[in-house]
Amino acid sequence: MALSESQLKKMLAKYKYRDLAVQETVNVTGQYKDLKPVMDNYVFNDGSSRELMSLTGTIPVNYRGNIYNIPICLWLLDTYPFNPPICFVKPTSSMTIKTGKHVDANGRIYLPYLHEWKHPQSDLIGLIQVMIVVFGEEPPVFSRPTISASYPPYQATGPPNTSYMPGMPSGISPFPPGPAPNPSGYSVYPYPAPSGPFPATTSTPHYPSQPPVTTVADGRRKQKQVWICGHSYVFWAEKRALERSFGPQLGIRLEDAKLHWLGKSGMVWDQLVPILLHTRRRLTDPDILVIHLGGNDLGTASNLDVINRMKKDFGLLKQIFKNTILVWSNIIPRKVWNQEIPHKVMERSRKILNEEMGYFMQYIGGTVIQHDLLVPESPGLFHLDGVLLSQSGTDIFNLDLQSALETLI
Repeated sequence: MALSESQLKKMLAKYKYRDLAVQETVNVTGQYKDLKPVMDNYVFNDGSSRELMSLTGTIPVNYRGNIYNIPICLWLLDTYPFNPPICFVKPTSSMTIKTGKHVDANGRIYLPYLHEWKHPQSDLIGLIQVMIVVFGEEPPVFSRPTISASYPPYQATGPPNTSYMPGMPSGISPFPPGPAPNPSGYSVYPYPAPSGPFPATTSTPHYPSQPPVTTVADGRRKQKQVWICGHSYVFWAEKRALERSFGPQLGIRLEDAKLHWLGKSGMVWDQLVPILLHTRRRLTDPDILVIHLGGNDLGTASNLDVINRMKKDFGLLKQIFKNTILVWSNIIPRKVWNQEIPHKVMERSRKILNEEMGYFMQYIGGTVIQHDLLVPESPGLFHLDGVLLSQSGTDIFNLDLQSALETLI
């Protein structure tokens, strides 16, 4: 049974920033329902201990087309969220830790996201999404080949990494050396099938694999597949491109890339994943996926809720389209917002969302299109309704897309 906010406040009564820690705990346990808050003593290397809350449970990780539940334990210091959590993989008796760049022999997790932790840009939702992406590429545990004896209870030990603590001298290198990855995969200890120790979740659908793009017969590089998905800005950008000399390919040679426009007027964020999954039934998976969306969601829910949904879906897309470069196209300011909220409030929300998503994209290996020239102060760039771009504004929007794509193709 999930703990209520009032119960969490009692549990974290000694935390310095209790309300912030409680709010983040509520958010993350709402998204990842297998993670449970537990109070326990955390033992440091010097033998001292402190009563801290941990979030313990599993997170769903897509590895080679199957979903596995990876057990983790996130300890929140009493100064959270101004210091990062101390994170461990918590193997069961049938699992063995696979050490590497991101996990040491004790199960301690090391990530740039933790090393560069900065509130409020960094949060638990973002951290877990980064873990899901990283563990999907390099699983932190694997099955024991035989079970000769029960695995000893896991004890989370070790001091907080002082190199993460603001104002403290660097202590431990954030990336301990690990064995070189096995170039042939996991031939000695194969990763378990879904029926093995890591049960497959039933909440995440299976996404069928797509045929690879064929390469040009003479050995030249293959034609890249580019999807550009979004609301009315994308819809009208395609229409405008058809009227311009650069055409719907935005001046990009067809032998280099094929652009597919997926614009839908009035589109909101929750339509994104269903539209993309439907599209992959008829198109080859994209090498580059540009998403311009979210402007219609501002003001319909709290900024935090919108950002968390975006992060979660980007993490999901990273798993579905494993070889795809994800591109976030910043939400563009508007002269008029449809919601009955003061314009200054909406603009502040837009800036915060763009900043948060730009920061998050760094950690999932994506990129960002800024649209710096598209500001309401520039005359003639917006439609008379104050929401849509004018023809000139749409031309600039398309040039921003063209510039970004040329660097990626």
